[in-house]
Amino acid sequence: MYDEHNNDLGWKPGFSGVGFFGWLIFIIIWLAFFASDYSWEKNFAILLLSILVAFMLLGGMWGIWSIRKIPRSEWKVFRIRGFKWRIVASIGLPFAALLFLIIWFWSYAEPYSVWQNIAVFIVVLLFLGGTLGGIWAKWSMKYGDQVDTLGKEFEKTVKDAQYKPKDEGPED
Repeated sequence: MYDEHNNDLGWKPGFSGVGFFGWLIFIIIWLAFFASDYSWEKNFAILLLSILVAFMLLGGMWGIWSIRKIPRSEWKVFRIRGFKWRIVASIGLPFAALLFLIIWFWSYAEPYSVWQNIAVFIVVLLFLGGTLGGIWAKWSMKYGDQVDTLGKEFEKTVKDAQYKPKDEGPED
């Protein structure tokens, strides 16, 4: 069944499939032929780097597409104070954390034990989760009612559009 709302997807689903399977093929080839030349720390850095590249390609493509799909009437949430920089932080902080972990595992992790490296990994994840949770929790406590109101307006708009009678042509 043809979906008129998805007719502009174009090459994105195909690129996503090729990108995912390309990433899997890269990981398999890396593990089979190149991983033995490096320590486990450097191999983990390569894995994280490949994940970062995949997220940048696929996430960037779909993120730009989804932003373009937001109707003008729904941009109100971006006018709520502090929302935009929190979106930027929600993208930038995980990127920075992943970059830090790649550099850590490639350059600094080798003299430390596996458990110490796991501790660094967990501390970075806890820092990331705590920071993002803190900035969004504070914002949502302050502006949650506005977002709820916008959400209810959006739901009403969607329901109205779904139940709008279709023109079935002239009656006989």
